[in-house]
Amino acid sequence: MEFRTAIKREIDKNEVFVGMYHDGLVKINVEDCSSIIITGETGTGKSILLDEILVQLIRTHTSLEMGIIPIDTSGVELNYYGDSRYSMIKAMRDKKESIVVLSKVLMEIDRRKRIIKSAGYKSVRDYNQMETRNLPFIVIAIDDDDYLLREPDVERMITDIIKNIKNLNMLFIMATSDVHNKFFERDDNTLASVLITFDYTNDLEAKKANIPGADDLNIGKFILKYKTSSHILNNLPFDDKIIKETLNK
Repeated sequence: MEFRTAIKREIDKNEVFVGMYHDGLVKINVEDCSSIIITGETGTGKSILLDEILVQLIRTHTSLEMGIIPIDTSGVELNYYGDSRYSMIKAMRDKKESIVVLSKVLMEIDRRKRIIKSAGYKSVRDYNQMETRNLPFIVIAIDDDDYLLREPDVERMITDIIKNIKNLNMLFIMATSDVHNKFFERDDNTLASVLITFDYTNDLEAKKANIPGADDLNIGKFILKYKTSSHILNNLPFDDKIIKETLNK
């Protein structure tokens, strides 16, 4: 199945599909999960998957309902979104500027916590259902070629974001070539709520399934860890033209 065919299916605005398992699409709920970490070597398909998730969110949200904060140290993948009406900033490429942006994200997290606490709510979703002035959905999207994560303070900042972003109507997505980063542990104590790896050639589950590492951008296989389940999925063939079409809808 191609990505274009898949997105024509009816889907809840709080859900996005992330790949194919057997004959069905596998979905995750962005209200339940607040962080998605995608990792793999360069060329395995992680940026394609990041695009697929962003396109789906744009298709189901208006620019008034959702804003994107794109950080792209690779310098190419998130340009479309940074120049769109959905973007809250231009796509950040500079490391120092990106750190400033992450600091502002942490400030927004603290601000939202104070707002819902003072109003007596446990989540932004509850707050938005009852209050007239809603807090919009914010997506922080990072496509990093292991350039940003080399900065000592960045790991701490991303850790703080992942730990504190839950229930705030915000989603943190990071695609990184650093396959050994601390956000992507292979146990139940991992920080991120959704873990995706295109780099699993030494994984026992992959060996058991006799599946090699991804060797094509459009037919990459990967392991998804979501809630208590773990599956090997197929990425879907993706055409960059669909990004422009979706942003111009």
